[in-house]
Amino acid sequence: MGQLSEAGRKRIRYQEMAAEGLIGFEELRTRLSTVEENCNTAERELRALRHRTERLERLERDRDSLLESYAGLVPEAIDALGSEERHRVYRMIGMKAYLTTDGSFELSGDVMNFSNLEISSA
Repeated sequence: MGQLSEAGRKRIRYQEMAAEGLIGFEELRTRLSTVEENCNTAERELRALRHRTERLERLERDRDSLLESYAGLVPEAIDALGSEERHRVYRMIGMKAYLTTDGSFELSGDVMNFSNLEISSA
């Protein structure tokens, strides 16, 4: 946005210079053409950035939905996995389990709600 604002200011300055006779109309056309090219480039880049931002937001929403879906499946299916597969699933969802001094588990990770999980230690 700063580039577009600066281009607008340059356009006005060049027009004022031409009005005061400091530059000729041919030079004004050349300078305005350059300003216009810069504006077009900045606008294309801004559209591309908005597109990438929207796509990233969609991907993040999809990721969150997928994680919530898997989080719902994990409590029912996790006990059926072997210890290596279980560990791989935990890594994939970013879950970490810590054994506390009183023998209970503390869980942390990317999945929203671990509090309802009943995971065996087999």
